Amino acid sequence: MIDLKNKKLAINGGDPVTKEPVLIHKPYMEEEDFKAVYEAAKTTFVSGDGPACREFEKLLSEYLGAKHVLFVNSATSALELAFRVKNFKPGSEVIVPNFTYTSTALGALYNNLKIKLIDVYPDNGNIDVSKIESAINKNTVAIAPIDYAGNPAEMDEVNAIAKKYGLYVVHDTAQSIGAIYKGKKTGILADVSTFSFHGTKNLTTGEGGALVTDNDEIAERVKILREKGTDKFSFLTDNKTRGYYEYVDIGNSYVQSNILGALGISQLSKLDKMNQKRKEIAELYLKEFKNIDGVDFIRITENSQCNWHLFGILVPPDHKYWILDALRAEGIMSNVHYTPLHRNKYYSHLGNDQDFSGSMEFFNRLLRLPIYPSLFKQEHELVVRGVKKVFNV
Repeated sequence: MIDLKNKKLAINGGDPVTKEPVLIHKPYMEEEDFKAVYEAAKTTFVSGDGPACREFEKLLSEYLGAKHVLFVNSATSALELAFRVKNFKPGSEVIVPNFTYTSTALGALYNNLKIKLIDVYPDNGNIDVSKIESAINKNTVAIAPIDYAGNPAEMDEVNAIAKKYGLYVVHDTAQSIGAIYKGKKTGILADVSTFSFHGTKNLTTGEGGALVTDNDEIAERVKILREKGTDKFSFLTDNKTRGYYEYVDIGNSYVQSNILGALGISQLSKLDKMNQKRKEIAELYLKEFKNIDGVDFIRITENSQCNWHLFGILVPPDHKYWILDALRAEGIMSNVHYTPLHRNKYYSHLGNDQDFSGSMEFFNRLLRLPIYPSLFKQEHELVVRGVKKVFNV
């Protein structure tokens, strides 16, 4: 039971569990990652869509079981491309969960589409599939579910609704690389999936992302659109010697550096090991916190394996920010996460708190705890001690 006046707590003048903060996140890199970057930088090909990029795409497609993987400079770019290839009529609507990062919505908005926000489950932040059909109208063209914290959305239900109404599905898998839904890895569960390799992600290239699809037509168009509307991909692939490539469409510069492709290869080679380490830390937290009054856990989707991109606890909403401050005072760098979209200035006209009760309940209870492969045993033990101390256990 929380005791706000507990004199042993650092927030009230007591000694913290650690004077050296346990950070919320650190990217995980080893000597082989640094070597891969160094060796790539020494080659004559350091710009975009080089040999290492192609190899990374090949290896990632094999890992996922996908036909096409296209390495780009961010998941945001991948989302934009996912909608660009469809040429939807301006003003058409895309269904987006209200609890997500802005990039999920930007993919549609950059293509002159409108978004329709719908609510999420209050116990895990993923799209509430029971609310999708009521949001569909004659202008709806797509659904864009996300896998919050690396916990897969209910994609069977999403895809069944999409098939019923003839909708396109763009699966924002930014957080879920390596996660499994009903025996399949995320990334092959929709028309298009989009991964992030940002510095905070389970696999990082510093900045980066990928568009994944089994659709040949989509893949071929993306190859052109991501390379400034040119046919440079086929020019490089076919080793043509005419000395130039052609401008065949409009596009933008979304290819990734060959140096970062090399880093992607190195990171992918140990992704399962890194995810396993996250799982072990998550299992420790689940075991240690399961009997604490006032602490609940994010519900994992049935028949799924989370990749534990994030570890969140759900706490009493009236004390959320006090708990956050108390943990930080103890040296445990807990944090909240993004606010529901409708709470942000740009999206505020799309609804209010009453329209999104699930989003608000989840947001009002969610706190994140440190979890990453390089979190030492003594550090995650400090996290356990700090949480138990704050909750007076």
